Amino acid sequence: MDYSLDVSDTALLVIDAQNAFLHPEGTLGISGVDMAPLTAIIPPLRRVIEACKARGIPDIWSVQHHLPGDRTPALHRIQPHTGKRARLACQPGTWDAEVVAELKSYIDDRSHIIQKHKFSVFYNTRLEVLLRILGRRTLIITGSTTNACVDTTVREAYMRDYDLLIVSDCIAGVRRDWHEAALAVWAQYCGLVVTSDRVLAMLAAASTSGQGS
Repeated sequence: MDYSLDVSDTALLVIDAQNAFLHPEGTLGISGVDMAPLTAIIPPLRRVIEACKARGIPDIWSVQHHLPGDRTPALHRIQPHTGKRARLACQPGTWDAEVVAELKSYIDDRSHIIQKHKFSVFYNTRLEVLLRILGRRTLIITGSTTNACVDTTVREAYMRDYDLLIVSDCIAGVRRDWHEAALAVWAQYCGLVVTSDRVLAMLAAASTSGQGS
């Protein structure tokens, strides 16, 4: 499908690029998850971030925080996902919760940080109003993890009628089969699933109609 990107309408969303999910010594790594697919997204993601910044596209970063005093797991009779890891991930103020060093330097005074406590970046956060303020209706989706936070955010974004460019090699999850299944579903129902190379080409050719950032 041919698609012409308009940079004045576009925002980059980097979902949970934190040590817990992208570093071998983070919570997923010490819980036995194969980290190779997750760490592999960092180089192409760096290129996409750089290209978006060069075109004036705002970068929005979600940061997951699990509070040590969280009482919601006790509401479940079925064990929640947070209890199936070696430790509680992304506790505020810990190394686990920090953005990985390879990407942290890209966060600057023009970046936007969205703190969240659940899978979706939309759930009880300021993301939707921020996108409205910025005048953005197209989202470039990247980050972790395919099977949880990215999937939930993609579905909620589509329910809100955003156009989605989902960057396949800038997203990874805890299982390859879940990742591939999610990409297939998103491509059918939610948006365009594209590689980082295609996104870079689209950014290079993108129009700048309307007001830029």
